[in-house]
Amino acid sequence: LWEAHPDLVSVLCADAPNLVVDLLDGLMWHSQSVLNGKLRVNYYIQELYSDPESNPDAWKTPLSIFCLQGQPYMFMHPVLNKVLDMKWNRFGRNLFLSVQAFFVLLIGLFTTGFLKYGCSCETTHITIRMAAGGLSAVALLFLTYVSVRQLYLRQVGIVHPLGIARLRVPFPRLMLNPWNVLRYICMATTSVAALRENCWWPTSENSCVQGRREAEVDEGLAGVVVEDVSWDMVLLAVSAVLLWGQLLQVLTVSSQLGTLSFAIGRLIKQVARNLFIVVIIVVAFACALNALNDPGYMALDQAVVDLIRVALRVNTEDMLVVHSWALMFMLVFAVLVHLGMFSILIAQLVKGYDELAADQEGYSRMNRAFQCVEVESFLSVKTRRRYYHELGFDQPIEFDNGDEGPIGGIQCLEPATVRATEYYVPDRIMRCTGTASALDPWPPTREVDEGQAA
Repeated sequence: LWEAHPDLVSVLCADAPNLVVDLLDGLMWHSQSVLNGKLRVNYYIQELYSDPESNPDAWKTPLSIFCLQGQPYMFMHPVLNKVLDMKWNRFGRNLFLSVQAFFVLLIGLFTTGFLKYGCSCETTHITIRMAAGGLSAVALLFLTYVSVRQLYLRQVGIVHPLGIARLRVPFPRLMLNPWNVLRYICMATTSVAALRENCWWPTSENSCVQGRREAEVDEGLAGVVVEDVSWDMVLLAVSAVLLWGQLLQVLTVSSQLGTLSFAIGRLIKQVARNLFIVVIIVVAFACALNALNDPGYMALDQAVVDLIRVALRVNTEDMLVVHSWALMFMLVFAVLVHLGMFSILIAQLVKGYDELAADQEGYSRMNRAFQCVEVESFLSVKTRRRYYHELGFDQPIEFDNGDEGPIGGIQCLEPATVRATEYYVPDRIMRCTGTASALDPWPPTREVDEGQAA
């Protein structure tokens, strides 16, 4: 079957997803006999695990195809779940946690050097900031190298910007993961922040290291007036949010919390789509208010800022002198943003969460499988071959004692409670007596006899 149809998984996921469960059922065998509360279960997963020698690209293995084209309920099947557990427990989890440990170290250095002691020019604190910047630069170079190499090897995925089918942009597979895009931006901003070390390169725009500022109290209407935000402050703010956000990926390790990590990724995508429309609405009404020449809106950039304040319900001094036509435009703007776009966003999120709630464990395992495939793609073919051959797929495995079966699988002793699951079929092997000779055909079944008689 696999030799004749090497693209079987891809075809089924795309054209006949309902048959995937039938395929997986046929790759599992349960014993009828129970011994000490356990029964034998054979999983014939050699092709699903994939031989690195014949398939060196981890993103073309059946597990990756299930991640990219499959459905969450498919990961609830014991066969696919066994493939995922074999890879996750053998190398995926350890390498994944190693990456998270790197970010924990980087977060500690960044928080200590840039935030807690950002205004200090002591040698120790400068060293901490340089260490954070150096680690970020190394990670940035590594991500850049992998992305360029994937483009060179044509290991890419097609992205359709704005959902336009005809607009096809090839992206390296590494950057198809939103978390990796955030990592790339985070490493870039942290590296630049370290290069702008103010103890070595003082600038006139900042009062202390990395653009710290002091607030000045004003007795006017605004209350508190602060100096303009510098680009150094923006770099630090972006780096802080993205670095701490990386810790959310640790949820993948937990089966119960893995769904939350997947939900956060979906939330970011849906919010990004709606914010794109909100930005267009803000700019459109800012241009309208700018055309009216109202005080506070005579500059287009100031009009955009004030509309954002309206959306966030943050009053400003200029709001007291807005004319009637400008107020009408602002009223329509507030209705569109608050009652329109935000309501649509909430409705989309509710629908998405209903889908997640219906199959939480499936989404959790699917998210874990995606992380596992990504980790596997960084391993060398030699390392992957070693893990593959350790499973002994070339050795035949027994059904019951003395009943030798085919090669290509592994045998597990599982609790007898699996007999209560929908996937349990006792001894699905059809056995026919007699010699195994081409001249001695199998006896016809009852269905064949009835068909011939008809």
